[in-house]
Amino acid sequence: MAGRAIRAIYHRLPLPAGGKIALKSFSYRMFSPFIRHTASYRHWREQQNPEEVSYHDEPVSRIAPPHLFPSLETGFLEAAVDLVLPLDPDPEVTILMPVHNQVGFTLCCLQSIAAAPPRVSIEIIVIDDASTDETSELLSAVTGIRHVRNDVNRGFLLSCNRGAALARGRYLHLLNNDTQVQAGWLDALVDVFVHEPDTGIAGSKLIYPSGHLQEAGAALKRDGRVELIGLNGDPSEPVYSRRRRVDHCSGASILIETSLFNRLGGFDEVYAPAYYEDCDLSLRVQALGRHVVYEPSSVVLHHLSVSTNARPSEKSTRIAANSAIFLGRWQSTLDDLDTVRLIAFFLPQFHPIPENDRWWGKGFTEWTNVTRATPNFTGHRQPHLPADLGFYDLRLAETRQAQADLARDYGIYGFCYYHYWFAGKRLLQRPIDDMLASGQPDFPFCICWANESWSRRWDGREADILIAQQHSETDDLAFIRHLQPFLRDHRYIRIHGRPLILVYRIELFPEPRRTAEIWREYCVRSGLGEIYLACVQSFGLSSDPADFGFDAIVEFPPHDLSVPLDPQPPTDNPAFSGQVYDYPATAERFMQRPLPDHRFFRTAMPSWDNTARRQDAGTIFLHSTPEFYEHWLSTLVTQSRRLNPPGERFVFVNAWNEWAEGNHLEPDQHYGHGYLEATRAALGDMAPLRRVSASVPYVSTGLRTSVQSVRTSVC
Repeated sequence: MAGRAIRAIYHRLPLPAGGKIALKSFSYRMFSPFIRHTASYRHWREQQNPEEVSYHDEPVSRIAPPHLFPSLETGFLEAAVDLVLPLDPDPEVTILMPVHNQVGFTLCCLQSIAAAPPRVSIEIIVIDDASTDETSELLSAVTGIRHVRNDVNRGFLLSCNRGAALARGRYLHLLNNDTQVQAGWLDALVDVFVHEPDTGIAGSKLIYPSGHLQEAGAALKRDGRVELIGLNGDPSEPVYSRRRRVDHCSGASILIETSLFNRLGGFDEVYAPAYYEDCDLSLRVQALGRHVVYEPSSVVLHHLSVSTNARPSEKSTRIAANSAIFLGRWQSTLDDLDTVRLIAFFLPQFHPIPENDRWWGKGFTEWTNVTRATPNFTGHRQPHLPADLGFYDLRLAETRQAQADLARDYGIYGFCYYHYWFAGKRLLQRPIDDMLASGQPDFPFCICWANESWSRRWDGREADILIAQQHSETDDLAFIRHLQPFLRDHRYIRIHGRPLILVYRIELFPEPRRTAEIWREYCVRSGLGEIYLACVQSFGLSSDPADFGFDAIVEFPPHDLSVPLDPQPPTDNPAFSGQVYDYPATAERFMQRPLPDHRFFRTAMPSWDNTARRQDAGTIFLHSTPEFYEHWLSTLVTQSRRLNPPGERFVFVNAWNEWAEGNHLEPDQHYGHGYLEATRAALGDMAPLRRVSASVPYVSTGLRTSVQSVRTSVC
């Protein structure tokens, strides 16, 4: 309770974002001995400057150092005379290598290229930036390279731009001289452009000489930091072995089309002599609608900052100055990139309808179930009773507005409304229809078609069908036509500009791929454009969504990975035949699950206990607390920020208001705002920023902007 109170005070402090971040950092450093085991502290610690983070306390012993060319202390010229590199007069790739001193590293880098020559034709241009050691003599002795020398030290950025002006290749490969390439490194980068034509930059997997991972792409943080994804991890881990879009790949080894580099004017000289020019290039490339892609099969060993570490004070000064320029230019874009958007599933069954009156009794709503639940054993917390919002009625606009305000205050981005459609017959549609008609609340939303038949399973009579689904191609078309007004609403949640539609039970469609085709064709014909289709991972679904013609799968705990509590608690209810599960163990199992190769949106669950619906046969998860939930959600938020591509950093929460399933973020009389406070804490600094104008609350996930405007904004 004390932790939640402190968090509440922190979030209400009248300080700007930067002041809050500084206060948090000071507090966590001061009190780290007492809070180092909390989820909040772990979340904060992982966000710190990667260069200040040491290897894990328990090194992974299976990580083997790669083969290295040893750096010589003498005999550079003798080694260089025997070094022959491929030089094609009409190359596919020009390798640009700026160097300043560090002759031994330059020799080792060239040796590694000679030992692992690519299949594509290459030329190597080395730009000697007024080195004072034996670099000039070394380069003159090597066969098969082009080299030029700056009369004065101009720095990394200007040297790269000078080399690019001399390039003859279709592609430019920027390669630091403190690297050693591994077999296939360059062909793998070229392959990205062949198979993904929207690629603007392809970057390598960078590893340390120890064999530990240095970078599997990078995240650009809203405060200007560059977070190296996977830092000090095992480079063979599956999550680091998949090609994916990223914010940025460090310039130690990146490939870009020469024409694109020239179109952008090369590295922007406002950052000369160095630092942040590669980050800026990544964002300018994305502003043109092209992608930055991390390619794991391109492996390059990187010694990291060999030259600049010799001048730490000068490096710090340059980084600070260029960081200010970078933030001044890209702050809005960085805010969007460094945001994880939470979508909470929303149940509309909190108002009476004639059908429920007929099936369950006059005036039935979800509250009817909630209030009649009783405990099944000692320590069983039932019923769950609402606090702030009371036993609300969703027909009231004030209720819907209060829900949206509460969700927004705690960092939730939007609601996913369950939608009930039965061959043209709709149920529980009043709240979303009123929201659409009134334009209020001005809060992002999307729709999940809960496409099951309704039965009397709440009272155990599952064979008694109340209203059945009748899936058909005719109904598929009628459904998407009916959704059109919602999909056109400015509040509707979009991914890459495409309206997001979820389906709860994809396997119930006779031909789900045909359903997807019908929906996509209709939306294109009607001017809505492309849609983004996701299926919920319920009832054992494990297929690739592409098998159904869908784009993604949304995880849906507690389905499939629940861990039974052992031993089961002794019950006070002799008729109880349900199952009791271990919430912390289940949460840990979900957090540790292997991630699939397809697009997969993670979901956390605050709690679960559906005793209110099935008193004697309920499914109950014991030992849920806001702290355990915060740890679960924090893990998913961090993972999604690091591994999901730009524009697809969404995490779901199941659910906002499933009161009869004991699964809700809305305040109750036991924990109060505890789960909401945990939600905001789990988001940390990745919560959506509150915009001054709420006219268009969903945030565009693209980076398209005027390249010319960003190039001239600080010059």
